[in-house]
Amino acid sequence: MAQTYQLQIITPQGIAYEGAVLHAEVPAEKGFVGVMANHAPFITSSAGGRLKLREKNAGQKAFIVGSGFFEVKRNQAVFITQKFSPAAN
Repeated sequence: MAQTYQLQIITPQGIAYEGAVLHAEVPAEKGFVGVMANHAPFITSSAGGRLKLREKNAGQKAFIVGSGFFEVKRNQAVFITQKFSPAAN
């Protein structure tokens, strides 16, 4: 079974999403970044857009996020943004 890592999406109102994910496709400034477990440490700004993820239980989710910052380190990832809403899959 594939490894997971912890992902949080944080807004000024608090934690909007938290879970164990297999893969996330995160909007960056000039395209998208794909992240799986054991990704090298990484930080980028984001212009916002559609953030897609695949959870441990094989479920897929999508969110619309505003501009912000995304960081990965030690199998933990955090996306910090002002705006967050579920998107149609």
